[in-house]
Amino acid sequence: MAEPGKTEKATPKRREDGRKKGQVAKSIEVNVVINVLMAVIVLKVGGDYIMHNMKDICIYFWGNVSTFTLDLNTVPQMMAKVIKMIVLTLLPILAVVFLMGIVSNVIQFGFMLSFEPLKPSFDRINPAKGFKRIFLSKRLIFETVKAIVKIAVIGYILYSVVKKIMNEMFLTPLMDMDTLFMFCASAVYGLSMKIIIAFIVFAVADYLFQRYDYEDQMKMSKQEIKDEMRQMEGDPMIKMRIRQIQREMARTRMISEIPTADVVITNPTHVAVALRYRDGEDQAPKIVAKGMNLMAEKIKSIAREKGIIIVENPPLARTLVKLEAGWEIPPELFQAVAEILAYVFQAKGKIRLENNGGKVDNNILARHYIPHPETGGSNNG
Repeated sequence: MAEPGKTEKATPKRREDGRKKGQVAKSIEVNVVINVLMAVIVLKVGGDYIMHNMKDICIYFWGNVSTFTLDLNTVPQMMAKVIKMIVLTLLPILAVVFLMGIVSNVIQFGFMLSFEPLKPSFDRINPAKGFKRIFLSKRLIFETVKAIVKIAVIGYILYSVVKKIMNEMFLTPLMDMDTLFMFCASAVYGLSMKIIIAFIVFAVADYLFQRYDYEDQMKMSKQEIKDEMRQMEGDPMIKMRIRQIQREMARTRMISEIPTADVVITNPTHVAVALRYRDGEDQAPKIVAKGMNLMAEKIKSIAREKGIIIVENPPLARTLVKLEAGWEIPPELFQAVAEILAYVFQAKGKIRLENNGGKVDNNILARHYIPHPETGGSNNG
């Protein structure tokens, strides 16, 4: 039974952690019924082979026991020979049972290899938890009822089979070896199949209960789910600190890129965007830095120190600041930016702007240079 307060279904992470510890829904009854069924099938299919080998063993043992000199040399040799013959006879059954033991587990919970259940744990020897686990668990009630029903059903099956073949059993002393083997094999096969059918019902019931009990044991409290989410997503304070560091790194990187800019576009007081264009290197003008308020003042200050032209164009500045640093400008802004960059490149070679405080007015820009919309050439002669 789940602990009080644990009312939520287990999360995938909880299930995966439990799986690593060997906590899975597993029914022993499923393993038993598959193993027994396959063993009976092997006996049915390979009955002639097994019977032939058993006859050879009996003939070898009883035919040689009277002629052997029973001493410390002959007895071990004879027993080793008999054991070898028995092992070779039963090897198909043992191999099938071993293989089905693996298959039955894989069918229930997939392939899993965990040594966690083998590690010593104080909880397993804790008297208080042991008492609760033994006497106050739904598992104990289920296992007790299942054992009682199983004994009753198997007892009834055994009684009905023995009653049916009672007359033949009294005739076994008169049977030859082959007839006796066939009679025993038929009786065992009939009894086994009836028991297997009953065990299939037990296995289905037991597996459903194991699944229910597993889900119940894996339940979590709301607090555990919150703690798990916090652990997976990271502590909010740590995440906030990481974002702060990332912003600082981005800010430092932008500041270091400002000297490479060709022009800074402002609105003019609250927004500043630094643009760069290298012919043959950049496909389009690129934003190397952007900022608002204090960051905008920082960009303009560095631009003045490095002699970068500052252009006041509030609509364009407000549009560009919405883009990310490192992005190239979109095609719809090519015309507006090209006008500014074309004049800046021309101004750097022909016009000194010290008297205007490093700023270019839009009217002056329009008078000096307007690029052609199709060729990008100058309309300025």
